[in-house]
Amino acid sequence: MTPEGKAELAKIRAVRGYTLPLHEILAEANPEFLRRYGQLASYVLFGPQENRALDLKTRFLVLIGITTAVKGDREGIEWAAHRAIQNGATWEEVYEAAFLAGLPAGIPAFEAACRAFKDLKRGKGWVKQKPLKKQRAKRK
Repeated sequence: MTPEGKAELAKIRAVRGYTLPLHEILAEANPEFLRRYGQLASYVLFGPQENRALDLKTRFLVLIGITTAVKGDREGIEWAAHRAIQNGATWEEVYEAAFLAGLPAGIPAFEAACRAFKDLKRGKGWVKQKPLKKQRAKRK
């Protein structure tokens, strides 16, 4: 891998906290593609709140729904759930975002997301991230 590819991977790791296989392949194959992809994804996902309709929590809840609906990769579902929780979402909100997506996508899509959530909550997710803080149960 070229120094440029390594540098782009380091930038993505700094923003996201990890890299995925697609990042590593792009870093090796075409660091310029990775740079442009990384800039777009970082801005869309993490860009400043100013002039944005959705806050970070909501962006990640939407991403959970989309990733579930398109039967996306397990890593994407885990990552979005982790980030939603970090930005103030509850597990109930995470579950509902995935369940809503399961209606048009089919319940098997929701079931796959549930398996990812269960592993993530047990600290056995596929994407290595900082551990989530345990949430207190809601009082009724």
